[in-house]
Amino acid sequence: MSTTQEQGLIEKCRSGDSAAFGPLIQIYRRQLFSYLFRLSGERTQTEDLFQETLIKTWKGIKKYNEQQKFSSWLFAIAHNTAMDNLRKRKRDEAIAHIEPDELKSESNPHHEFVRKENKLMLEKAVRNLSSKQKEVFLLRIYSGMSFKEISEITSESINTVLSHMNYSVKKIKRILGKENE
Repeated sequence: MSTTQEQGLIEKCRSGDSAAFGPLIQIYRRQLFSYLFRLSGERTQTEDLFQETLIKTWKGIKKYNEQQKFSSWLFAIAHNTAMDNLRKRKRDEAIAHIEPDELKSESNPHHEFVRKENKLMLEKAVRNLSSKQKEVFLLRIYSGMSFKEISEITSESINTVLSHMNYSVKKIKRILGKENE
């Protein structure tokens, strides 16, 4: 497909023509899927990432800057989607490691006591955060939102959101460190 045809499809998409989106994505479908598969290593997860990338691309197509190559923009969305997913998976795995299902169902009173104490200490630490820090921390950890999404929700710049998250994590670690002394 020529660059002119691709630009025509992009313009149709930007004006709301959803029928032009399929042919536009078809140009990059194989490359995009292959790229996401290399990042995730799992077909099912790749399919989910691919769908999420397409949704984000369609929702953001009006913000696309013609100065940038469409393929670069599309693959940046795919990359960010995959990295957000990877961070979420690592966080979920860490949480699962801290609180495995066996401990929840196990009738070992010591494990149950430790789990409850850890949960209470974390809740206490979160209550000691400033309102902005708490909001960002809870949106990120408990809702699994990306920093970009949090930025949009809170009407804060992404750097401010990242700063709130950084300070909240440091403060929680400091509080939890004192609790364990």
